[in-house]
Amino acid sequence: GCPRVVGDEDENLDGDDFEDEFPIKNHHEDLDQHRDVNHAENGDYNQQKLYSNGQAFSSAGSVTGKDLEGDKEFLSNAEWQERVEKWKVRQEKRGLLNKEDGKEDPGEEDEYLMAEARQPLWRKVPIPSSLINPYRIVIVMRLVILCFFFRFRILTPAYDAYPLWLISVICEIWFALSWILDQFPKWLPITRETYLDRLSIRFEREGEPNQLSPVDVFVSSVDPLKEPPIITANTVLSILSVDYPVDKVTCYVSDDGASMLLFDCLAETSEFARRWVPFCKKYSIEPRAPEYYFNEKIDYLKDKVEPTFVKERRSMKVRYKVFDFFFLFHVMFG
Repeated sequence: GCPRVVGDEDENLDGDDFEDEFPIKNHHEDLDQHRDVNHAENGDYNQQKLYSNGQAFSSAGSVTGKDLEGDKEFLSNAEWQERVEKWKVRQEKRGLLNKEDGKEDPGEEDEYLMAEARQPLWRKVPIPSSLINPYRIVIVMRLVILCFFFRFRILTPAYDAYPLWLISVICEIWFALSWILDQFPKWLPITRETYLDRLSIRFEREGEPNQLSPVDVFVSSVDPLKEPPIITANTVLSILSVDYPVDKVTCYVSDDGASMLLFDCLAETSEFARRWVPFCKKYSIEPRAPEYYFNEKIDYLKDKVEPTFVKERRSMKVRYKVFDFFFLFHVMFG
């Protein structure tokens, strides 16, 4: 509709429009190619989390990531095979691995153990509704009764002693709020199952410094007459003999009563621990408190194949009897 201006050159407007649109189309194609590349990369990443049989394993909760792939280089063949066998036994008990899978080649066994090491260190154990729902019903019933109680207390004030009535109502409301806050974790309790073997695979690798964090445990005592020193000593011995590197476990005892009796008993406890802790770690003793271990009526030969276990256990029991007699002597004669 506009008149032509003299001097304008003939332009192929359709061609310009086509050329203007062409880079846009190329841009869209580049985006599509970029998406395809990303999709392919994500597909390769997801395939890395699969076994040869297609079972997926999540890496959520992993700390070391792909660094765990070097674990096999620091382990001897016997140690590596032992870890594989232990893992397969646990998986068979859980029903996650068939016995026919044990006939596969060693390469697939290594993949199984690597994938096990990448798993989270813990998982939430679901609580059956048949166990938690009755307690929730009890909580609701108590809450309803509490509401009726406060309705009665507020609607029937004691005019003869109004300040005392007001103070008592405020205190009752405070205790009610404290009780309500205490019911939240009971309404939805959380139970976790930990996997110590995965922790060991990740942070206790052969040929490298131990990466487990140090642990400090505090034991508090007030009066040796109310808390017998033998109980405190067994607590300390149980802590020191825990399945953890010895140089990373420290136990502190706080005696608010400043009793010399407890001080002497702890000095003897430290000497006895030099023999008790290696004994517990060598034979995986449970329970680790000697008082309870030697008094339990159990088959202590179960799962113990070392021929020297019986002899060392008998010797350790005699040493503990002498240790216990020392406590009794100090209590009686000071």
